Amino acid sequence: MSDLLRGYSLSEYNENVRRFFLFGIPLFAGMMIQSLLYNLYLTRLGFQEDFIGQMAGLAPLASGIFAIPTGIISDRVGRKPFLIASAAVMAVTQIGLCTVTDRSLLLVLAFVAGTSGAFIWVNHVPFLSENAAPQRRAQSIAIWMSIQGVTRMALSLVGGSLPDLMSYLTGYGIDEAEPFRYALFVGSFLCFIAMLPLLGVHTTTSRNRAQEREDPVPFPLRTFVAFGITSACRGASMGFSFPFFNVFFQQALGLSTPMIGLVFFLSQVVAVPSIVLAPAIARKLGAIKTIVPARIFGSLALVCLGLTDHLGLGMLLFLISAIVEAITTPTEMTYATQIIPSRYWARMQSLRVTGFQIPAGLASLIAGFIIVDYGYWATFAIAGSARLTSALVLLVVFAGKELEKAQGYNVGPDTQGSQSG
Repeated sequence: MSDLLRGYSLSEYNENVRRFFLFGIPLFAGMMIQSLLYNLYLTRLGFQEDFIGQMAGLAPLASGIFAIPTGIISDRVGRKPFLIASAAVMAVTQIGLCTVTDRSLLLVLAFVAGTSGAFIWVNHVPFLSENAAPQRRAQSIAIWMSIQGVTRMALSLVGGSLPDLMSYLTGYGIDEAEPFRYALFVGSFLCFIAMLPLLGVHTTTSRNRAQEREDPVPFPLRTFVAFGITSACRGASMGFSFPFFNVFFQQALGLSTPMIGLVFFLSQVVAVPSIVLAPAIARKLGAIKTIVPARIFGSLALVCLGLTDHLGLGMLLFLISAIVEAITTPTEMTYATQIIPSRYWARMQSLRVTGFQIPAGLASLIAGFIIVDYGYWATFAIAGSARLTSALVLLVVFAGKELEKAQGYNVGPDTQGSQSG
């Protein structure tokens, strides 16, 4: 067990990394309150799944559109300005989303809010890869994902009860919009708080630019294309499923808001240890042999989730899906930094974010109408098929290559990001 947990002591990381971890706690808390409660808030304003799908789709579309410019500019000016901006934009737009009720303004605010996703998701892996020692890169990404999981776990448990608390404090009924609005304001405040640890971050660069120009590295086009397709499939899968999980549990399985929070809490309970163990599993089996079988299993769980009306089975399938994402997402992130030269990290992450977010947004836009016309089973079946396709692409492109055997899962200082893939 000590071998599995090696590299998880915060004292092994510099101040920049530790501040980044502190930044993640309130940020993810604010994000979790928003994702848990906002769709339920919209239903109390009288909106149906078709409009909820439009709202859910615009944010990832904005993230996808702004991801590549963000990666290019952050390579020049550093990651810090974009990370601070991610929390600021998220906080301000959340206030607007909980204040206005006009359809057009809500859609505009949802799109603007999505730019924060580009700022954070393009820069988190490059920031950790640049500031953590190469032999600790996988663990730093796993810690970052674990912070996300633990924070979501706590807020799933507490956040589901926030509307009840606000109802008690304000006198409004739980079926009204106001208790949810005030609960969502708490999430906005947490996003403001997230900016504080980043103020002390010192800007660093991964390599000397002049040296890079003198030592050109071939552009890994085939690898970029493979990860782009995989990200697009994962994004479509997420867009057809994740934004609707809370409404699905409420309307299809009859759960109350606190119980929905409990379900999301349990999903993080099983996800966090999976994230922590993911680097050790990938070292033992290899990244591709870890990702592919898990995603195939997860795709079947998503399809079955849409077909069940049994609460216990539905919860089990949801937990399986959470475990699969917890294992495969950090593993794929780390694998990408190992097989791609360091100068291309931000561009690769930009491509992955664009490839993920735009299909996720389009899928959410479409899914709302499909749910209204056909039900949840159709969108969850499409989501499962897309996740299966992402696994098959990785299998076809990377299986059978001796890349993992030659490099090992942990990349040493002399090989960091130097392989073209």
